[in-house]
Amino acid sequence: MRKTSDLVDEMRAEAKSAWLVAIAVGFKTETKFVFSSRRYPVEELDQLVKNGGSPIGLLRFDKENRTVQGSYRPFQEYENEEWAKQYLAGLLENTGEIIELGKEPAHGFPRAY
Repeated sequence: MRKTSDLVDEMRAEAKSAWLVAIAVGFKTETKFVFSSRRYPVEELDQLVKNGGSPIGLLRFDKENRTVQGSYRPFQEYENEEWAKQYLAGLLENTGEIIELGKEPAHGFPRAY
């Protein structure tokens, strides 16, 4: 797995042409997100990985008028893994909730939610 700073750099590059981008971090029983809109995304991702999470890929949200379109892309470490594609695609079923999480300000430093 690449360094967390490399994954955040990849997210930031994607975010230049998107409305919102998030790194999906998988845990055994839940998924947490690190958003491109956050002030300290590297620190948030470091904390999630330290807590046992695995960064799986990017969720991208593009907004046109009142419509939001979501897409996903597994990180290169998982790009040939069908389960990773299914996992990320399944997350898009919760687009509204994920976007709401992205709007919430991070409380304290660093908070990984």
